[in-house]
Amino acid sequence: MKNFSKLAAIAACTAALVGGSTVATAAVPGNTVLTGDSVVANPNFLDYAQNRAGIKANTKVGCITDNSIANEMTRVSGAHVDQYQCAGASFGTGGQHIDDTLRTAARNGDLNPETRNVVIHAGANDTYPHKDNIAASEHFLRTGMRSAIDVAHHFAPNAKVTIVGYPRVSNNNSACLTSATIPIPASRVASTEERLQNTLREVAEQNGASFLDAHPISTGHDNCSPDRWWVNLVDPLPPAPGNLPLHLNANGTHALGELIGHSLK
Repeated sequence: MKNFSKLAAIAACTAALVGGSTVATAAVPGNTVLTGDSVVANPNFLDYAQNRAGIKANTKVGCITDNSIANEMTRVSGAHVDQYQCAGASFGTGGQHIDDTLRTAARNGDLNPETRNVVIHAGANDTYPHKDNIAASEHFLRTGMRSAIDVAHHFAPNAKVTIVGYPRVSNNNSACLTSATIPIPASRVASTEERLQNTLREVAEQNGASFLDAHPISTGHDNCSPDRWWVNLVDPLPPAPGNLPLHLNANGTHALGELIGHSLK
């Protein structure tokens, strides 16, 4: 009986060390942590549905990505990118919150003093759910951004923290819904787009992060352009394939991923 107890204790100890350890795995030195919403996750319909059903996941927060943005970042910079994006993520409104995804990255050992870059692309999901309540939208954007940047600085004090802005959607207070690219008045889209751009820039600069402006490279590629970077709501004739309506097409993910890759230190 005594020998059996000793064997049981040894077995339990071995199981704890091998299978039940909570120690994070070693991260790749100088890694980049990418977090954000569906624009940088870019799942297709099937993968998204399977993820919602709990069948499939490939980001480190249990979500799904087609890897297009991360692959472009790596192609341009050679960076090892640890992916923490999630469709529906926001700074503080709904879905997974960006600061929580970064805390998960820290628990996993991916966000650490050797991390070279933290890249954050989010904010759109903190705008439209609040409709006309701009004060609420700004509250969640600003408090959530500050928290996310603080988490990044705390766990990765040597990293460059970059807030990535969104490519242009509207043009001259107009937007398009179909492949026909017939402009319709969209002053609310334009004003929200501009407000989000300004808030992302302001909070980043006030909290020791960099702001990466995607407007210059996306000028002429808004959703009314024949060379648009967005998949419109009804878009059977896109200039490039895309995974989801109202998200970037292949030309857009290529350009945004490349822009981010060139910005890495």
